[in-house]
Amino acid sequence: MSGAESHARPTNDVPDGSSAASDGFLSSWVLRATTGSFVLAAILAVFVVVVNGVGSAVTQPVLIIFLVNLPVVVGLQTFSGNSGVISFGHVAFMAIGAYTAALMSTPVLVKQTELANAPAFIRNAHFGFVGSALIAVAVTACVAFPLGFVFARLAHPAAASIASLGWLVIAQTIIANWYSVTHGTATFYGIPSYTTVWNALLCGVIVIVAAMTFRRSPIGYGLRATKSNPLVARAIGVNMVRARVAAWVLSAALAAVGGVLYSGYLVSLAPSNFFFSLTVTIVVMAIIGGPTVSGAVVGAIVISVLNEVLRRVETATSRPGLSTVVVAAIFTALMMTRPEGLLGRWELDEIALRGLRRLILSRTVRLAPRSREEVDAP
Repeated sequence: MSGAESHARPTNDVPDGSSAASDGFLSSWVLRATTGSFVLAAILAVFVVVVNGVGSAVTQPVLIIFLVNLPVVVGLQTFSGNSGVISFGHVAFMAIGAYTAALMSTPVLVKQTELANAPAFIRNAHFGFVGSALIAVAVTACVAFPLGFVFARLAHPAAASIASLGWLVIAQTIIANWYSVTHGTATFYGIPSYTTVWNALLCGVIVIVAAMTFRRSPIGYGLRATKSNPLVARAIGVNMVRARVAAWVLSAALAAVGGVLYSGYLVSLAPSNFFFSLTVTIVVMAIIGGPTVSGAVVGAIVISVLNEVLRRVETATSRPGLSTVVVAAIFTALMMTRPEGLLGRWELDEIALRGLRRLILSRTVRLAPRSREEVDAP
């Protein structure tokens, strides 16, 4: 081999600069996603274990409802927190997940009586908790995928938000009138009870890992860039449509997890369960914490605790509606004083790291040797 050929041919031992930078970025965001997921999942686990251990029999249903709502709130944050588009339609994906899981897990004999006109594959299907959950998530993602292109191409965030509200109305109307499959406006009963604190906690951890991984992935960074300046983001190569569709489908799948837990906890479903009241609760939880995964978890905790405390005050004082008024007033005051939410744009692991850096810096400055002028000064 000639000297010129040996110089022209790159060696495999030394990677080129672009490859090294790409590998460094890959390892960096994977590490940050892992760290953020671990910190947030650990905090959630400690909170659930403590509340479940010290709480009473009245507290446990509240804890389970919080864990049921958590995947929907985190799912909403996955789309809205990264894209800047508020969605009012994610409760519809929760409903699809709930009804699909119910249809797949309800005993065959019950469905043959309750849903005699349903397709045969629905009447004869019977899966356990895991199988029903996987099917429900897959069906919801398939429904969300074509819708994602519609919402992704709406340039103005307000237009997309209004369109998502239209999607909620459409989904609720279909569920309420599809008598052969959903039992229509009547209650769909006979669903096996499989939601517990511990499998709901496990689902919450999985949802947190998925949302944090997306947020800190390259496509998540690109989507947040479109939120601040879409033109600049496109100029540097961000595909806004692809990023929004990916976030939309993932967020719908996470919301479906909440629907699966919901059906296994209430063991009965009605279309009225998935409409404006639950939508407002989920949106307030997502906004009050901030546009991050940690903000979604903190917002869900704060609103769940606040609702339970105010419910007990209502019972003691015989003042119905007090909780709704107080939560609305607190939400309004918070949006006026801190519109970015309780945590702002930071994740909990980032807040902890910033605090640690400030502590180290303050100690370093305090222990640094003083100048000669300071030593000689009287």
